[in-house]
Amino acid sequence: MRYRAVAAMAVKTAERTVTLAVLMATAGCTSARDAPIMTWPRYASLSIRWPYVIGFDPPRGSLLYYGAGHTYSATDPQVAEIERLWTSFRPTMAFNEGGHPPIEATHTSAVEKYGEPGLVRFLAARDDIPVASLDPERAEEVAHLRQSFPATDVKLFFVLRAVAQFADRKGPDGVDAELERVLAIYNAVPGLGGSPRSISEVAAAFGDRFPDSGSYRMTPLRWFDPVQSDTVLNRISRDSNDYRDRAMVAVLGRSVADGQRVFAVVGGTHVVMQEQALTSILGVRGRRAGDGMKLRRIE
Repeated sequence: MRYRAVAAMAVKTAERTVTLAVLMATAGCTSARDAPIMTWPRYASLSIRWPYVIGFDPPRGSLLYYGAGHTYSATDPQVAEIERLWTSFRPTMAFNEGGHPPIEATHTSAVEKYGEPGLVRFLAARDDIPVASLDPERAEEVAHLRQSFPATDVKLFFVLRAVAQFADRKGPDGVDAELERVLAIYNAVPGLGGSPRSISEVAAAFGDRFPDSGSYRMTPLRWFDPVQSDTVLNRISRDSNDYRDRAMVAVLGRSVADGQRVFAVVGGTHVVMQEQALTSILGVRGRRAGDGMKLRRIE
């Protein structure tokens, strides 16, 4: 189908932009490197309700940044709101968090299978709008994390997070099948090819790293909360989120500077953490939903 070809071509183009922006940020060639990302103590002191929606309207380009409470329910009010904002904003470039989910035939199946990233992909394909992941390439993130943490801990961070998220959504049944699925993905990522590579190796590494914590099947989601300090996984999560936030800011700033009308949907924490940095880079303060947010519309 034509929209699939357009979407695929747009992904490749935007992915090159993402990689370039990350490299520029690490090399100090863009102000995104020094942009003021919010600190975690400051974030922990806030009381925030999702969604957290903010719009930036500099002289060139625009950004509508939707900070969602993650959902896999097509009846969640956020889904209808994202679709409404998409229609009124009329973007020329879209970004989602979390990789490159397949394009589903309906918005319902897109949300139920892939959450808000699936919805953004569906809307972009339907309207022939270029779309890409806002995240840096996984290998780049892994390389960054391995500068500060052992390779085994970094591998456990990714696979156990997937286990915890799956169990939180669907319960303990099927956890091992999900673990087997994600291990096949992460084993192929540069920098994550080492142990643990199998379910038995995950179980052994979990027992060694987190003795007296039960089974890996019951890994709590709070171990991945960057505000908490229960385990090394919390520290990795903080570092991961900080790295991803800076990469996202670089990509968004570049796209808006190119004159694009950018529509981006990510987890709400990212929007809160990045708001001041985007204000600095774009040169204008954002307007939050409920505070008279109104962006220029194209006719």
